[in-house]
Amino acid sequence: MVMIILLALLALIVSFGVGFILNMLTKFWMSSGIAFLALFVYIMLKVEQSLQLVDWILLLLVAFGAFASAFAIRTLKNRGFRMFQ
Repeated sequence: MVMIILLALLALIVSFGVGFILNMLTKFWMSSGIAFLALFVYIMLKVEQSLQLVDWILLLLVAFGAFASAFAIRTLKNRGFRMFQ
């Protein structure tokens, strides 16, 4: 159980970090969300058996991290930070 919690926390942090960098490099605040949706569709097409509950939790947390990074970039842009404009 502890391993699942640590894995979920790691997935959230990594997806936020990668999404933040992707959004910052592309200058498009929703690019991490689009990348996650593409990854989700790819996973759904490649997985032949049904996903376990743990897999769904990880996918949900990765989605939350990707969209949280998009909204963090959007907030920084709206507040006038020069690096994000």
